[in-house]
Amino acid sequence: MSASFPALDEATFDAAVLARPGVSVVDFWSVSCVPCRQMTRVLQELAREVPASVLIAQVDTDAYPGLAERFGVRALPTLLFFKDGRLAETRTGIDRRQVLKKAIVALVAPDGGAAAASES
Repeated sequence: MSASFPALDEATFDAAVLARPGVSVVDFWSVSCVPCRQMTRVLQELAREVPASVLIAQVDTDAYPGLAERFGVRALPTLLFFKDGRLAETRTGIDRRQVLKKAIVALVAPDGGAAAASES
């Protein structure tokens, strides 16, 4: 969908996300999904604001329905947030850039966001 984000499939997902240290955000999308196009624009803006160490990638659910099934994705767009290869958060639908940035910054924090969560 977007040349700026790596496209993941069954062959690349585990190495790119699950075996990767740090924070990864995976956007499950579909060509026919209008809100997915909106989410891509939000993620493109967000990519300029979060640390470069954060991986933002996409999975085309039309091409790779097995990955969507594997992670319980039932609606689009769905974002999966991983920290050190473990699923940390799931968000379905469109979120504002600021909300997504806060979620990513919390995961990037050395304590995994525990301090930020206690301040809320």
